[in-house]
Amino acid sequence: MTNEEFHELVHLVIDSPANPPHSLFDGGMDNWHARARLAHFLAMPQFDKQATAIELFKSIVEAEVDEENREAVEEKVFALQRLSSCLREQKDKLDDALYYINIAIELAESTDFLYKYVLRGELWADRWITLHQMQRTNIALAEADEKIEIYESIPVHQNSYLYHAYRFKAQIAAHSSTALIMKDYMHKALSFMEIKEEYKEALEVAFSADHDNAPWILSEIDKATPPLDSIAWDI
Repeated sequence: MTNEEFHELVHLVIDSPANPPHSLFDGGMDNWHARARLAHFLAMPQFDKQATAIELFKSIVEAEVDEENREAVEEKVFALQRLSSCLREQKDKLDDALYYINIAIELAESTDFLYKYVLRGELWADRWITLHQMQRTNIALAEADEKIEIYESIPVHQNSYLYHAYRFKAQIAAHSSTALIMKDYMHKALSFMEIKEEYKEALEVAFSADHDNAPWILSEIDKATPPLDSIAWDI
């Protein structure tokens, strides 16, 4: 990509309804932060430029990051996570998707930072979803069980590892077992986040479905669950 093409894409994004501030892209193409931020926008469906977004995300994989700088580490982790999710949509790129989510996990867990947006548990869930798509579900479930064994004894209430581990087990149960088992896993998942009063009624309604269409019930539970980015996660 040339500098001219980069600047054309920046203006495409700035002039769109998204209308981000130009300062996000300060430094231009030579700045990995600017490339990553542009890639996040181009990966959005309304721009229909996922291939270009993937190219930009890949360009930051080798970028050096100050591991004492929480924001810089988080930005690179988030870019790697999004790169993986873009590749996961292409069935012939699952190996690559797994490779990049593994790098994201390694970087995220190389520090003790409590990130503002990135959740370590969600990164692992992305790995497990990718493994599931690769027909390696048993490995993913074993890793989820390992996270449960490690973290369930830790006296931390809002735990993203445990929420996502049980949520993944519920997802697999929804397609391979009964609605009752899926509900049990989701009750466990939700026990590791604060559920404010305003969400409780809708969750009760979702759980009360008495048919055995587990995927549909799980979808309704997810819709009633508080937005994950609204939770004050402890880990």
